[in-house]
Amino acid sequence: MSSTRTLSLFADPAGGDAAANVLAAARALAAHLARSRPLDRRLVAAVMTTAFGASDAEGAWAWRDAYDAIEAATVLQIRRLAAQVGRLEDAPAEIAALLAAVSALGLTQTRRSEAQVALDQFSTPPHLAALAVLAARVRPGDRVLEPSAGTGLLAAVVEACGGRLSLNEIAPGRADLLDGLFPDADRTRHDGRHIHDLSADSGKFEVVVCNPPFSDLGEHLSAAFKSLADHGRLAAIVPLTALEDAGLLRRFGEAGRVVGRIAFPAHAFAKHGTSVETGLLVIDRAEGDEAAAPLQTPDDLQDAARRIGALAPRVGARPRTRLPVATAALLAPRARGLALPSGRLAFLAGAAPLAYDVQAWTGEGRDVGLYQAHALGRIVLPASRPHPSPLVESGPMASVAPPAPTYRPVLPPAIRDEGRISDAQTEMVIYAGEAHAAHLPGWWRPDQAPHQMVLVSEDHEAAVRLRRGFFLGDGTGCGKGRQIAAVIADNMCQGRVRALWLSRNDALLEDARRDWAAIGGSAHDIVPLSSWKQGDAIRLDPGVLFATYATLRQPARGDRQSRLDQVIAWLGADFDGVIAFDEAHAMANAAGGGKGARGAKKASLQGMAGLALQNRAPDARVLYVSATGATTAENLAYAARLGLWGGPEAPFMSRADFLEAMDRGGVAAMELVARELKALGLYVARSLSFEGVEYEPLVHPLTPDDIAIWDAWADAFQLIHANLAEALKAVGVNDEEGKARSGQVASAAHSAFEGAKLRFFGHLLAGLKAPSLVAAIREDLASDRSAVVQIVSTNEAVMERRLSSIPPDEWNNLSIDLTPREYVLDYLREAFPVHLMEAIEDGDGNVTMVPVMDGSRPAVSQEALARRQVLIERMACLPAVPGVLDALLEAFGTDAVAEITGRSRRVVVRDGRRLVERRGGSAARAETDAFMSGRKRVLIFSDAGGTGRSYHADLSAANRQRRVHYLVEPGWRADAAIQGLGRSHRTHQASAPLFRPVTTDIQGEKRFTSTIARRLDTLGALTRGERRTAGAGLFRAEDNLESPWARRALLVFYGALAFGELGSMTLETFMTRTGLKLLDADGGLKPSDDLPPIHTFLNRLLALRIADQNALFEDFDRILSGILERAAASGELDRGLEDIEAEELEVLNQETIRTDVSTGAETALVTFSLRVRRDILLVDDALARAADIAHQLVVNAKSGRAAIAELGLTTATDEDRLVAAVRLIRPDGRQTLAEKAFEESAWKPAAIDDWRRVWDEEVAGTDPWRRRELTLATGLLLPVWGRLPARGCSVRRVRAPDGRRWLGRVLDETQARTLKASLGLIDIGEAWTDGDRTVAQLLDRSVQICLDGGLWLKRARVMDRWRIEVVGGRTDRDALVALGCFVEIIAFTPRVFIPFDRPRVLEAVLRRHPVQSVLDGAAA
Repeated sequence: MSSTRTLSLFADPAGGDAAANVLAAARALAAHLARSRPLDRRLVAAVMTTAFGASDAEGAWAWRDAYDAIEAATVLQIRRLAAQVGRLEDAPAEIAALLAAVSALGLTQTRRSEAQVALDQFSTPPHLAALAVLAARVRPGDRVLEPSAGTGLLAAVVEACGGRLSLNEIAPGRADLLDGLFPDADRTRHDGRHIHDLSADSGKFEVVVCNPPFSDLGEHLSAAFKSLADHGRLAAIVPLTALEDAGLLRRFGEAGRVVGRIAFPAHAFAKHGTSVETGLLVIDRAEGDEAAAPLQTPDDLQDAARRIGALAPRVGARPRTRLPVATAALLAPRARGLALPSGRLAFLAGAAPLAYDVQAWTGEGRDVGLYQAHALGRIVLPASRPHPSPLVESGPMASVAPPAPTYRPVLPPAIRDEGRISDAQTEMVIYAGEAHAAHLPGWWRPDQAPHQMVLVSEDHEAAVRLRRGFFLGDGTGCGKGRQIAAVIADNMCQGRVRALWLSRNDALLEDARRDWAAIGGSAHDIVPLSSWKQGDAIRLDPGVLFATYATLRQPARGDRQSRLDQVIAWLGADFDGVIAFDEAHAMANAAGGGKGARGAKKASLQGMAGLALQNRAPDARVLYVSATGATTAENLAYAARLGLWGGPEAPFMSRADFLEAMDRGGVAAMELVARELKALGLYVARSLSFEGVEYEPLVHPLTPDDIAIWDAWADAFQLIHANLAEALKAVGVNDEEGKARSGQVASAAHSAFEGAKLRFFGHLLAGLKAPSLVAAIREDLASDRSAVVQIVSTNEAVMERRLSSIPPDEWNNLSIDLTPREYVLDYLREAFPVHLMEAIEDGDGNVTMVPVMDGSRPAVSQEALARRQVLIERMACLPAVPGVLDALLEAFGTDAVAEITGRSRRVVVRDGRRLVERRGGSAARAETDAFMSGRKRVLIFSDAGGTGRSYHADLSAANRQRRVHYLVEPGWRADAAIQGLGRSHRTHQASAPLFRPVTTDIQGEKRFTSTIARRLDTLGALTRGERRTAGAGLFRAEDNLESPWARRALLVFYGALAFGELGSMTLETFMTRTGLKLLDADGGLKPSDDLPPIHTFLNRLLALRIADQNALFEDFDRILSGILERAAASGELDRGLEDIEAEELEVLNQETIRTDVSTGAETALVTFSLRVRRDILLVDDALARAADIAHQLVVNAKSGRAAIAELGLTTATDEDRLVAAVRLIRPDGRQTLAEKAFEESAWKPAAIDDWRRVWDEEVAGTDPWRRRELTLATGLLLPVWGRLPARGCSVRRVRAPDGRRWLGRVLDETQARTLKASLGLIDIGEAWTDGDRTVAQLLDRSVQICLDGGLWLKRARVMDRWRIEVVGGRTDRDALVALGCFVEIIAFTPRVFIPFDRPRVLEAVLRRHPVQSVLDGAAA
């Protein structure tokens, strides 16, 4: 026979992949076993071929692998029947018969491998496994060792009976399989003959069950016996001859007591490939005085089960709760019934209320960068259990005092005594219980839409009260899952034994089970909703039901109720247990209304389902959990139980009012939300400390080849765009002048083009970084570091489309292009317009485009078709850059790189050939294990592989090397980008990671960082109370090119283009190359609302040549810098939280203006007298700064002051016109003037000696201290936010020399009085009695004052100067003139003005016409 092997269609699987494929096959076979369908050889072969991607004839798998898959499927079936199997001691004969029936469905094993022969492997039939476990008397909580675990058939029965497993298997293939089947068990790979010496827990096992190799039986039995604790029991399957071996019996009779020798029925192992007769040997580790028990020979399986059930009980066994179960009820088929082991929730026994003391608030912790070290604020726990890694809070959050709690959680002692939850986690459990103990004010009823509630009176027949919720906003790595588990355990200990755990996807079920097991529970206490068909009754009591948001939103189908109805039916009408919304941001946009690119967004189905669930379980204890709760305020709509809107005592009347306030207040208002919720005791948000974390950007400088590639593609897209315009004319969408006959169709065509362009350049941008990235990773590997690479795009869509066009028999030697160039070619083939369209106008004048038909087929424009063909030919010849994922796999090889991206298959290079490699469903787990164990030291993950996984230098992992985390593609979602960073920086780590964002010097890349920076502002504000903390320092504020200031800079930029004031490009060239239309039909610049927005501008610049986009960005950045400087100088720039370090501080006045009814939290006005050190620029420092800029040394001829005039700048006027500007740098500040104003001023050039003398004299005469008075609105501000001024939302944190701190909104004296007046503390007229201050407010802040009699005071510009006008003053003109006002006729209309230099006249007017209300300038 020839030894030449046929080329496989798929890559040769590595060892870990083989186990993953066997497990995938097992899951497929288990579905047949669950339906009691016998497995035949053809079915098994088909399943194995699908799992491995090739047949046994091609050598992809052997029949020994198929037998292992059948046994693994049997394990999964036993787990499904765990409810019945767990009652083994109640009905031993019936359970044994049930498992014998399961075993009979499999194939008879007729083939053995060399490894099986060498290791003497014969797996245990499941019914014999049940007899062994029965003899051992395994009870819930017992520590059970299986020293030769095989494929886990014995272990599956132990698990069903509640045992805590320790599994040992020396064979690598079977050990890999056990890793997938029993991830929660302790697993080792020792020689079973030495397990008593090698196992860390040797001597602590209550039970050992085993089916050891018969070849070295004595050594295996002796090692297993020595692993037992005192009074432990060994139940071993042995050959029948061993049961009569006098020497063996004497040997164990001296060390213990042989309590059972039972022969199995004849040919018990025949189905597993051997005819050796076997039996069961049962030995207790106890005094060995008694003789061995007599040998028993049962007639059949049922007889054996009864005899084994009658064996002497194990000394010291845990007590068992006997359940009266009829045999018929036990074995009857159940409609997706409960499939869990007995003894569930046993760890909750002995729970008691947690004792702790309440203390006065201790204030903030020490500074850690932007954060403060976290410490317990109001509670003192009896035994300190610090978090494994230091935790921090953002500065503003740390400045907020939480309320003093009274709630005492009820927890099992082991949770605290054994340190299963830390002090910080315990604090959260306490505050969650405190929040859940109360209801929101008011009564509610469901509205017509199930996700909406309406406020009603208490006596309404459908009125219900809503229990208050709690939001856990801890960052990645703080143990949110364990805190959810602890809250559920607390409620279960108080009798609320049902709980619902919702999360993002099914893969997170294992994480939930891991966290539940970490506090002492069993993994099988948490059951997925998918265990029951839609419409079936859920049979689970007690327990935790796990569901995904996608499952929850499934609607009713025919006569089957919806998933939501199914869950509500299980919860019950009076449900008051826990509903945990893990990864709650998956419910974003629950109520719709957010602004999208094409208008208002519709409400998300997942969000509406989440709201409906909350509304239908009004008394449920709702727990929202998310490290990234919302990137925008409208995404917080799902958090209806926090009481932010709608209720009688809520800060906002409705959700719309809340959104309006957030929109008006900007990021400062969003920062307030998180802080206020903490003050109310409804929110905690801690993060892992970033101490030790380093940031080192990796910049890939563009090479000439890179620039040539980019420029070639930029020119190509210009060509495509030009041909697109002509193609739209050819197919009839546009007329001959290029005007669209249907705006919708033309818009769709352009959107497809722009989308393809943006995706392509995003891929190209990442691909260009690959050389520098590969080099950096090689350096890491040489320095004993491991690399973690975060990406967004995997190119899977292109790969699948290309493979679909190639016959599978050619997949073993591919010659295809999978570079981003395929995006362009796909666009041309699929979306470039070639089909003829004609316009049809209805009676109302609406135009609809319909395809022109040629018989039954759409007609094609030959001109458009020719254009497309030419474009395809030209694009196919352009240079291609591989995607970054493929580049890394090719550089390091799949044997060195762990890929966790969710791809089901990939194209790899093996032996010089490109072929398809299939990836099973468990590939992500296998790849993670390979990386964490150190077998692979480079890991690449995408968003699909990021959620819930850990890739950090875990102290319990073999690979403890420092992680270098490369952020190659930040993507479009800030929350996903930041969650990705949390994969490599987590608790319990050997070292903190090095974060390296990978960038280039392409200015267009700001399109991507801008999107992230904008969302980080709001994300950090909403989740940490401080906008700067969300990006962990990776993104700068100036990267946010989508701020209001950047939008204003863009308008100035457009105007400068239109007036020819930019040297980088002319208006005509800009419009031609970007496709943006800036001019209206008359040739003038379009109105500002019609000009392209910032994101469109950035998108178009990305596709320009490198030199063009760099020049344009330089102009734009210069304009933006000038606008930001002016805004900062005027106090209008909201920088977020700013600290004021006072050298001296005196509290002049402190007044409480509001006290919250429910929590007692106060709102106060505090006025300080501060002395702050002034920053003074010395002369040598000033000259050093001026050395690198175009400047002039000047002295003011009138004032005698000195300055450095920085020349060559630009600034924007109030009319958004770009003008040349000069910046004056002074000893204690700076000022920007228009160049014309500077030339007309008294500033004149001076000799350096004279200038230096004047500067030094001014410095010497300047007071080094600045004294000021400052008023802060502090405490609980959210309820009064609408009464605070809308402009100048500056937030300051004042620090006194003695360590005291105050955080709040800055108010001037008039604003403070206005706030008090709005709260009814003083009359509103008292706030405006001072004429000087009122004049300043009217002129400087554009405040409008409504007076009695229908008059208004407001500023008005007359002849380029501001005046104070009395609008409506003609009705009382004579009296006003008598008071000192003057009248001027303007445009034939008499108008009344108050002289602003005579404040006494204004006071007299206010006495005659008292103030009624005030309109802030921002709202005016």
